[in-house]
Amino acid sequence: MTRFIPENAEAREFPTAAIVAYCYQSKKGPALVAYKGRQSKPCRFIAFTDDERRDSYLAELVKTEIEIEDWKRSRREKGHGLDVGDIVYSSWGYEQTNVDFYEVIRVPSGRSAVVRQIEKDTTSAPSRMSGLVTPKPGAFVATAKESTRRAAGLHCLNGGNLTIGSLQKWDGKPKAVSWYA
Repeated sequence: MTRFIPENAEAREFPTAAIVAYCYQSKKGPALVAYKGRQSKPCRFIAFTDDERRDSYLAELVKTEIEIEDWKRSRREKGHGLDVGDIVYSSWGYEQTNVDFYEVIRVPSGRSAVVRQIEKDTTSAPSRMSGLVTPKPGAFVATAKESTRRAAGLHCLNGGNLTIGSLQKWDGKPKAVSWYA
């Protein structure tokens, strides 16, 4: 699909905001069609009563998009903040709660970490269908393989095919689990 570019439109590019706007005169008055990044569908397609309103709207759009791009850039540069030996976990399940623990064994960059699943100690609660689990650092699950995970935020990794959801840094407290007989 190609982008709609009106005839006799003035192209205005804003690389820091990743916006390209085409300003033109429509049947309804001054108008603009704006695209973000490489999108073929416009993010804005609006007509205005006068040129001044169109230009102020475009300036506000560019300002907002620059703030968003700056936030994305800072988040990418910040990375995960994890070190070798840190424990991350995933809590998941439906009608029961499962917790898996992983140990960070290598940190190739601030945006990725290599993890491997480790064993856990389970302590049953009086109800006998729930309990608490804690990790056993260094005790790797025999069948577990190393897996490289991308950062999803500070102290957080994308779970990918390892688990449902993300991997959070363990806070040192036992995690609740539940099961059925």
